[in-house]
This record gives sequence, structure tokens and C-alpha cells, in this order.
Amino acid sequence: MAPQPPPTIDDLGVRGSLYLGALLLGQGGRLPVAPTMRATLAVLDLLKEFGLIEVPWPEARWPVRPDAEETPIEQLQWRYAWGAYSRDALPEAIEEYLQSVPRDDYGLACRLKLWEELASAEAESFFEHQLVKHRFPADWARDLAFVQRQSPQNLSVSQWRYCVWAAVRHGGALAQQQYTPDPAVLREGIFVELRRRVSHVAGGQWGACSLPPFQRLPQSALGRVFVRHLTGPEFDFWSAAPSLTGLLFRRQARQEP
Repeated sequence: MAPQPPPTIDDLGVRGSLYLGALLLGQGGRLPVAPTMRATLAVLDLLKEFGLIEVPWPEARWPVRPDAEETPIEQLQWRYAWGAYSRDALPEAIEEYLQSVPRDDYGLACRLKLWEELASAEAESFFEHQLVKHRFPADWARDLAFVQRQSPQNLSVSQWRYCVWAAVRHGGALAQQQYTPDPAVLREGIFVELRRRVSHVAGGQWGACSLPPFQRLPQSALGRVFVRHLTGPEFDFWSAAPSLTGLLFRRQARQEP
């Protein structure tokens, strides 16, 4: 039985509205929907569960579907199926709703959870990029989740990027030391070095260890919708560690004349 879509954007909630806004922005702006393929699949899956879109899963593609759309970067097929809103009316409705989300305990908790998830996905995306750049398998980036679960969550995206960059370089040095590199040894070496770097940076032993990107905005549609509509112009997505204190500080800063 097909799910019954919510009647309004308000009923869709913060996460659902953010995800739908990201899908539409990615479609119109030729952006990846989310930082990683795994995160993009999670976006589409939630929207499917809400009944807002249809997808060909478990098949990779529909054999014939004239009204199907395809995400420009990930090349995942989907079809808009929410009768409550026309496609043209959605972007404005989503923006209005997200910007009206109150900054009470619930609203701040939602923002913090989404910020943490985005920061984790951004770090994983950079890890994948560095691994491929050094000719290691991209799926080794899954090891980041184990490091994050074992580490204090007080690192910014820029600090995670530094730790990832240093760990993969360490793996490259290990590979050069072996006549016939053993993938299992190299993967473990990168994992151990990543955990070591994170421990020292999180503990404050190593200062100024960060690697921010050149661009101010996130490259994914999900990150851009979050920054534009759920934070403020002074929000520093890359260099601030996700924290409720940080969100509260930004709330107070916006209220000052």
C-alpha cells in the first residue's frame, strides 16, 4: 500500500522539508544532493517513505518512465508524486517553512542533529576523495564512522578534513615502504593513524590543525539548504564544531541590534 503523503509542508517537518529542498536544489542547480552517495540514498529513501516521490528501487532504473527525473551528479532516478504542491510552488514554501522553524529547545535540537550528520558526511566525502586521489579503495572511508563513534564529538569539519588528509598521506608512505603493498595492512595503518590524529586534535594537544576548503558554502544541496535557511549569515559551517552552545551563541548574536 502506497504511503499517504502529509497534507502540508508543516506536517512534513524539518528533516523532510530540508531533504525535499535539497533534492530540488540539486536537480535545478546541478549539485550533488548530499555529500556522499550513502547520504543521498537516505534522502531519497525518506522522501519515498513520506510518499513525496517514487523511485525504481529495488531496480536501479525504470525501463520506461517518461516523467522520471535523474539527479544530475549521482544519476539516481526519481519521480515527484506529492499532489499537495506543484513543483513550482515548492521552493518558496520550503524556504518559508524552514526559516520559520522556532529557535526553542526542539528547533535547536533539530538543527544540532542535522549539523552533526552533515559534518560527518562532509568528512566522509573528503575521506573518499583523498583515498581515491592516493589510489586506495573509496569504500575504506566507511572506517571513519568507527573513529567518530569512539571519539569526542568536538571536532569541526575542517579538523576532520585535516585528520583524514594526514591519515591517507600516512597510508601512502606505508605503501611506498612495502615491495608488494598489502591492502589489509594499509587500511589498518590509515585507520590507526586517523584515530591517533583525531585523539590529539580533539584533546587539544595539537592546535591549528584544520583544513578548510576554499569555498564558503557546502558543495552539496543538503548543506546549502541547511546553511541558508536553518542558520544565519554569520554561521561558520566549516570551522565551528557542532554544538548546542554554538547554536545558542549564534541565536543571541542575531538578536543584537
